[in-house]
Amino acid sequence: MRVVKALVLFMGVLIVIGIGLVAYGLSLDKKAKDQDGASGVQTPSVPVAGSEPTSEVAPNPTALSIPAFGDIKIKIEPGELLVGYTLQGTQAILHIENPDGMGARLVIVSLVDKKVIGRVLLEATGQ
Repeated sequence: MRVVKALVLFMGVLIVIGIGLVAYGLSLDKKAKDQDGASGVQTPSVPVAGSEPTSEVAPNPTALSIPAFGDIKIKIEPGELLVGYTLQGTQAILHIENPDGMGARLVIVSLVDKKVIGRVLLEATGQ
């Protein structure tokens, strides 16, 4: 019976220590949130359809500015069409499709070096 009492006492001590650690962790989390709010930088929010855009979003300090790069010539075959493009840092990815829709390619262009870095050919397989 003494062993059972000792185990119950030991588990009670572990529960009290666990609750103390949880309270300590929550206080650290609250302090971190308070410090983030005091820095003055606002996190951008997702725009809501139908609402007016606000200018409360802080500028992104990590955004890369690309110097004027002039003209970059990309060869496009007759009938091919630029379907879309995306910018990622100092690179542009161009999505070019054939007129029949059976073949497409992605052209990756360096806006700094002013040249084509590579191409990804997308081909439909015959089924």
